[in-house]
Amino acid sequence: MAASERVAALRRARERQARIETATSRTLKAQASMQRAVEAKAVAIDRHDERVAAAEEAWVAEIAELVRTCRSAEAAAEILGWSARELRRVVKADRDRHTPPEPRMGDTDASC
Repeated sequence: MAASERVAALRRARERQARIETATSRTLKAQASMQRAVEAKAVAIDRHDERVAAAEEAWVAEIAELVRTCRSAEAAAEILGWSARELRRVVKADRDRHTPPEPRMGDTDASC
């Protein structure tokens, strides 16, 4: 009987090892899948942020164009249902964002 018990124990050990290898393989595949999903999410967030920034830029450009067309921030604000102060703040923020800062005293320019 001792030999048959050893054979049975060896069979159980092999079956256990096969189950461990199968579970390990599934776990590693799931981990790789999760990492791909995290990376895809990061890329999607970046693309979304870029689309939002582009839409905001276009929106502010259209506001500025409306102000120029109306020749009055007050008139444009009235059309949009905003206060003139808020409209000017949005246009000024856009202008400041697109205007490079002026060099300060003591700043050196490497191109000189």
